Amino acid sequence: MCSSNPSSIPSAGNRQTKVVWIWTESKQVMTAAVERVWNTFIFPPDRRELANEWSFCLCPYYSIQVSDSDVFFENQTAIALIHPLFIEEEKLFDSEGRRVATFYEVSSPQQLQQLQPVDKQPDNVIINLLDWQVIPAENIVAVFQSSQITVFAISKTPSEAQVFLEALEQGLGGIVLKVEDSTAVLELKDYFDRRNEDNNILSLTKATITQVHISGMGDRVCVDLCSLMRPGEGLLVGSFARGLFLVHSECLESNYIASRPFRVNAFYHTSTRSGPIHAYVAIPGGKTCYLSELNTGKEVIVVDQNGKQ
Repeated sequence: MCSSNPSSIPSAGNRQTKVVWIWTESKQVMTAAVERVWNTFIFPPDRRELANEWSFCLCPYYSIQVSDSDVFFENQTAIALIHPLFIEEEKLFDSEGRRVATFYEVSSPQQLQQLQPVDKQPDNVIINLLDWQVIPAENIVAVFQSSQITVFAISKTPSEAQVFLEALEQGLGGIVLKVEDSTAVLELKDYFDRRNEDNNILSLTKATITQVHISGMGDRVCVDLCSLMRPGEGLLVGSFARGLFLVHSECLESNYIASRPFRVNAFYHTSTRSGPIHAYVAIPGGKTCYLSELNTGKEVIVVDQNGKQ
């Protein structure tokens, strides 16, 4: 099957909504977050003045007025509102004094075991994992998955946030991004954009191979992933970025090879069954890269025969 440019694919819905709150004293971080519709901010008790300043941040813009043959430029202002939350004695309150969350620090297995959902608990729990992250995050997801409580984890980098949002393939309900560098906000937003792509359905079209030409020897590529593929799934690979082919994984056994559901021979050829290094492969963000550019940690798009990512 052949795919058109991945950047023009329609949306087919969204995953479970994840919430992002920002903890910062940097105006650049605040601006970057608000521009990405993350407008809930956490402040320590001694920074209420900063919260008040940001809550009515004046943003300049210009309007054009036309009167007869004259054009006038008028400097105006617009108000960008944020939702401030304040820390008081390991709890979180809104501007009207209502309790919205409770903080918990987890630095030992014993503290993790004591963390259990309580009926009278507020809607939100914020967890600060001071030590190991992956296993505690998975345990927290397992404990709270049947409750109505939203669990946040404090993250100091986008990569930490990704761990919490993907634990047990379900993830925590939200992230408190505690940073002073606006680049972290941009990277986290880019991650969410890639997550949303997973729900897009690609438009695949059947193609007929009319001729095969043997073009000689060359370096070849097969791609090993850190996850398993099911029958019907593979990568989008081709010699043109605007027209890629669905290349099936090695999840099916044959008379000659055992099943390797983590592997894709990146371009099927009647004699080599492998991919040339100059071929393109689809990656997140509606982009492609050369097979020769793939390295450890690089993300690729896995698609099934129905176009589902």
